[in-house]
Amino acid sequence: MSKVLHLSVENVAKLYSHAQDCLPLESAGLLFGHLGGSVVTVTRVELLKNALRSRIRFEIDPVTEYELLLDAETRGEELVGIFHSHPAPPQPSEADLQNMSLNPVVWLIASRTTGTWLSRAFVLRRRKAVEVPVILS
Repeated sequence: MSKVLHLSVENVAKLYSHAQDCLPLESAGLLFGHLGGSVVTVTRVELLKNALRSRIRFEIDPVTEYELLLDAETRGEELVGIFHSHPAPPQPSEADLQNMSLNPVVWLIASRTTGTWLSRAFVLRRRKAVEVPVILS
């Protein structure tokens, strides 16, 4: 079953602003919300520091992630996605593909290679990244 990612324009603006502020490093964030069959709805984004402080890789501090997961549970939310920016076009890297197998949620990747921010969403299927539509509201 194909997935569809629903995301508000406001949350996309927050993610892009965070990515811009983090340049030249990759940015990171967690997407929380609800899963309903094939529909992934993001209700909240958490903007995070790149623990690696790298231009080409990112890592989320595991203690911070754990605390946010506990908070989401008390709110009745789920981790539905992982966000990060790329210095290259918004396509999963080899490292992303490895991490996608460990974190089977939607991966939203943003890039500004064309001068404006652009993002694409992916899930991992049979060890390959499959793009999923993003619906903005």
